[in-house]
Amino acid sequence: MPHSRFGLPSLYLAIFLLALTGLFAKLIPLDAISIIQLRGMVAATGLALFSLLQKRNFRLPGIRAYAGVYALGLLLGVHWVTFFHAMQISSVAVGMLALFSYPMITILLEPLFSRQRIKPGDIVAGVIMFAGLVVMVGQDLNDLQGPVAQGVLWGVFSALLFALRNLFQKYHFNHVTSDSLMFHQVVSVALMLAVFVDYPAVRLLAAADFFKLVLLGILSTAVAHTLLSFSLKQLSAKSTAIISCMQPVIATLLAWYVVKEMPGASILIGGGLVLSVAAYESMQKKPS
Repeated sequence: MPHSRFGLPSLYLAIFLLALTGLFAKLIPLDAISIIQLRGMVAATGLALFSLLQKRNFRLPGIRAYAGVYALGLLLGVHWVTFFHAMQISSVAVGMLALFSYPMITILLEPLFSRQRIKPGDIVAGVIMFAGLVVMVGQDLNDLQGPVAQGVLWGVFSALLFALRNLFQKYHFNHVTSDSLMFHQVVSVALMLAVFVDYPAVRLLAAADFFKLVLLGILSTAVAHTLLSFSLKQLSAKSTAIISCMQPVIATLLAWYVVKEMPGASILIGGGLVLSVAAYESMQKKPS
């Protein structure tokens, strides 16, 4: 795809494929760890086949690069597990909207990496986003064991891990190609979680469930992240961030249609605050 006109369609397709992860978390009858480990194996296999077809190699430049990238894989793996867990114990809408606090978390943490000061407007935006998360929890605020509250807490923790992984990758491994980064990280995820898989439950999976795992690993992981990397080369980072805020909206609508998860008013209002802050802050950031 040599022409820039493919950048926007690639991003839209990537967002749609990533939004499907919420459905897979609900529809595959396995615990979060088992799903993520199998997702990593399938994605690694797909990327390896792609590299063979393209005659590329995924070698990294030295031992330190391997150690660092595989450490990023550990962060990515725990992020995926906690994200899926948030959706499984609450709803796709709660997990997705809580996860999209990561743009704000990134803005607050980035000065630690870039050595730049936090702007007063960023602090105000952080307060508004926190208020949005509180609204999402709603009446469950006094019951931290409630499913919505637990979903928000796990989702925000997952967002923190995702933000840290992205920041370390940006500031310490920018010289490594995106496909190499993704391949080694999904291998790291698969290796890290291999001993925790519920193998008896995996053996009992129906053929249709295995097919969903393949779709999750190939389409919503390998293909989605490849398309996302391509779109970043064609579009500004600011535009990509703004458009990506469509993901939880699409995921919520899909969950409503497929698994009949009706989002409540508090989730819609709180999620709207979270996404509005993420979109506003994205517009303020200059493309890298």
